[in-house]
Amino acid sequence: MCTTKSIQINRQQGCAGDNSVKAASYAINAVASKTTGEYDFVFVGPTCTTDIRTIGDFAEIWKSPVIGYEPVFEERGVQELTSVINVAQFSVGGVAETLVILMRELNQTEISLVGSVKVMPNGLSLANDIKAYNKIMNSFYIREYIEIDENNADWTKIDYKLRHGARMIVICVDFYDIYSTLYNLAVRNLSGFRFIIVIILNKPPDEVLNQPNVRNLLYGANTFIISPRQEQFSDAFSSMQRVVPTLSDEQFTQFLRIYQACYAYCVGSMYGVETQTNNYHVAMSGKIVSTKYGAFTFDKSGSVLTDYVVYTVNPAEMTFDAVLTLKSTPKDCDTYSCFSLAETKTPDLLWSLRDMDPPDECVARNACSNYIPHIIFAVIVCGIAITIGVIVLKKRQHKMNVYKLTWKVSKDTLKIIVNKNADAKMQRELENRTNKDENTLISRRRVFGSYALVGTQRAEYLQFKQDKKLSLSEATLDYLYSLKQLQNDNLAKFFGIQCNDDNMPTLTVLHTLVERGTLEEFCLDRDFEMNETFKSAFMRDMLKGLNYLHKGPIAHHGFLQASTCLIDINWVLKLTLYGVSNFICDAFDSTNVKLLDHAAPMISYPQYVCFPPEHIKEYDPTGKLPPRIVRGSQKGDMYCVGMILYMMIEREDPFMLIHSLERPNPNLVKDIIDNGKMPRVADEHNPEAKLLQKCQECWNRNPEERPDVRKILETIAIVYPTAKGNLVDQMMKMNEKYAAELEEMVSIRTQDLALAQVATMKLLNEMLPAAVAEDLKNGIVREPRSYESATVMFVQICEFNALMKKSTPNQTIMFLNDVFDQFDNVIKNHDAYKVETTGETYMVASGVPEENEGRHVYEIAEMSLEIREVSYRYKLSYNPSYVLRVRIGFHMGPIAAGVIGIRSPRYCLFGDTVNFASRMQSNSAPNQIQTSEITANLLMASKMYTFKKRGYVHVKGKGDVKCFWLNQHVHEGENGEPPLTHSVQMPSTSSEIKGVDETAIMHPLRKV
Repeated sequence: MCTTKSIQINRQQGCAGDNSVKAASYAINAVASKTTGEYDFVFVGPTCTTDIRTIGDFAEIWKSPVIGYEPVFEERGVQELTSVINVAQFSVGGVAETLVILMRELNQTEISLVGSVKVMPNGLSLANDIKAYNKIMNSFYIREYIEIDENNADWTKIDYKLRHGARMIVICVDFYDIYSTLYNLAVRNLSGFRFIIVIILNKPPDEVLNQPNVRNLLYGANTFIISPRQEQFSDAFSSMQRVVPTLSDEQFTQFLRIYQACYAYCVGSMYGVETQTNNYHVAMSGKIVSTKYGAFTFDKSGSVLTDYVVYTVNPAEMTFDAVLTLKSTPKDCDTYSCFSLAETKTPDLLWSLRDMDPPDECVARNACSNYIPHIIFAVIVCGIAITIGVIVLKKRQHKMNVYKLTWKVSKDTLKIIVNKNADAKMQRELENRTNKDENTLISRRRVFGSYALVGTQRAEYLQFKQDKKLSLSEATLDYLYSLKQLQNDNLAKFFGIQCNDDNMPTLTVLHTLVERGTLEEFCLDRDFEMNETFKSAFMRDMLKGLNYLHKGPIAHHGFLQASTCLIDINWVLKLTLYGVSNFICDAFDSTNVKLLDHAAPMISYPQYVCFPPEHIKEYDPTGKLPPRIVRGSQKGDMYCVGMILYMMIEREDPFMLIHSLERPNPNLVKDIIDNGKMPRVADEHNPEAKLLQKCQECWNRNPEERPDVRKILETIAIVYPTAKGNLVDQMMKMNEKYAAELEEMVSIRTQDLALAQVATMKLLNEMLPAAVAEDLKNGIVREPRSYESATVMFVQICEFNALMKKSTPNQTIMFLNDVFDQFDNVIKNHDAYKVETTGETYMVASGVPEENEGRHVYEIAEMSLEIREVSYRYKLSYNPSYVLRVRIGFHMGPIAAGVIGIRSPRYCLFGDTVNFASRMQSNSAPNQIQTSEITANLLMASKMYTFKKRGYVHVKGKGDVKCFWLNQHVHEGENGEPPLTHSVQMPSTSSEIKGVDETAIMHPLRKV
């Protein structure tokens, strides 16, 4: 709630047509009779100038705010009424300034101003307010001011004034009947004489100019429309309609303003300024009021900052397009405004009016000759005459072409080519035979028993014996001419008909020969993989050709079979033998033609039973006559479409007769005609089940209920969503897809190769020192060399053989991997190189292949101590009682090193130093680090390590050697005390280490 006080709403009619002060009188009486402290007064919406001025002057004394919602022009200035704010998103000053900017854009300095004489809610018309504002501001010159009384207007006089007035005509649209007024003002004619028409609205155009006839009129008049900007008008209107269902377009702005006025009072109450009526407009300055119908902000005069737009009518959509937008921003107030307008211009053809010449002088005298109606009438008459002439000529030309018999094939140009090894009985078998010697799709071709030559072109044909001459009516001639004119990518060209020739008693129907094969052959060939790409392409091609026939003068195919659907060399399906079935049936019925002597049946029995049953019944109601072409129709074609789709899906002829070795059942035709027998459709789930369902709809015995071509195409699009276009298009898309996948695969493989190279390099770095590995990668062969000084260390796991006997092979390998991985982690932090591991022995060197200025002995000493620390902490997962103990030995001296091997290169170390280091390890005690005297002396000289003298140890090949135990590294801490280390009990005599397995000594280096 915006106030804790009770609310009492009192309504009073004001401004009853005479701009009176009725509302002000009521307000004065109400305040005078008020009991002190009873309630506060808020005046919402005095709508006329006199009322709001009178109430506003008293409101400051009454401590009562006044909130207006209709635009009011105050001649005394915008800051005179200190207790008044106004939520109307429109002001006379704002629209006048917008008009000034538009005049500047169109290079105009004067206007003719047109408005209504009716009294508006605020007392005066908008045109009157603009005139009063301009009288003070003197922004432009008003050459003619015209007030229109819609009930008693002298339109001739008004037209005279407009023609003698300024080029820019500004019309303030506050009329009762907007269309009639604009029509009577003849805005279209005026626009045609190069006058500039400007419409000013105090509401959005979608609300005021919502009638289509008004929009058409304004578009024809090339009109500019100035109005306040109402963003998302339709959304706000719909939202308010949900609250007030009976709300109309014309009522929206008034309802919105009343709502916003009340809401603004609530916002002022929340800020505590509702009683500051001595400067209420200043107190509300900058306050933002956000409602569910939009947001607005008050300027320093208590008016709403409003943006303005100049629109034109979009002829295509009949909507309003903004060509000039003026953004309102606050500024310090002058006498009549506290805002400024920043313009944004959009290109539009109407801006070219700026550069056009003004109206001709004859316009003012109404003496301009207008020949446009006469020209239009003459053009219409000529157009009608030309159209009639063209129609007559076309009909005459068509009739002449019909009688030219362009479809007739001369016997002299026709030659039948028959296979020498084929007689009439085996001709059909040759045509249906699959070429077993050619298996590839590219080389596949039909095998013909016979074909026709028409001149030099090969043709498919149907030939019959003609006993009597055919009498061809004009309708038949016209039909055959239309058949000859057909052109479509999915139709084999109709060559024509040979008939009525002396010395050649035959009737021959000819179509272009297509070589690759028939759809029937592809469907029945189990070796041919007819996937959804082929199916969808062939189905679409067939239906495109059929649709072309159905929508043309031929209207049907009539002989639609899988055998009359031919696949050409480009894998495009073409229909053949179309449009001739009724012509041939007429010839048979009139006994003019019959089958050739000794000729095979015209069509096979499996094909015959796929004809529509209603047409079979016309020819043979008994079902006992030999197979023959039957009549055709559009609905009959759809029955045949179902049979062909079934054959493509099931890869079998519909009644399974072609591969049967038994004679066809003579009752099958009768069963189809009388009992509605249909091909068997399995009930199991099938991805093409929807298409099979359409097939069953095509076999409906009521032809009118069969689907048309469009519905079949829609089903194909659903069943095969990824296959679109003909086969060539699909193949191209498939190739593009494969190319994209190949590029992606190459990219992936390139990334894999890079990762493999990284992995290889990583593995190589594990096998060789990093510097050596990098040289090998770059093709550099590092020569073997000698090093004056390096340090080699060996680490051996104690009691390994005993542990191995108690463990499985997998556990043993897991143990060694785990231990040596932890040793590797130690080495990573030092300048050293792991040479290799052999069994349970671990070999490390420092100072090779990169010399490190004598630091190698210290690096090895540190590592030996850290490795021993690792052994102390190690826990074996599958044997928790096991304690890891290691023997460690190292020695410093000269070394030779180099890469050995090609397939599995290794960096090998040679020399006495390696052997000596191995002996130090093999003669060491568990959990002890043994080194030679020369090495110990160097380390002790640094005073960083503590040693314990072991004494002399017999070393194979060296005799008795003085050795030392490395105890610890002395680290000086902050308190000067060395940190605690693991204490190690040193064996005092050599007898304590006699149990050491000296056979488990690692050789200096394994040969590769």
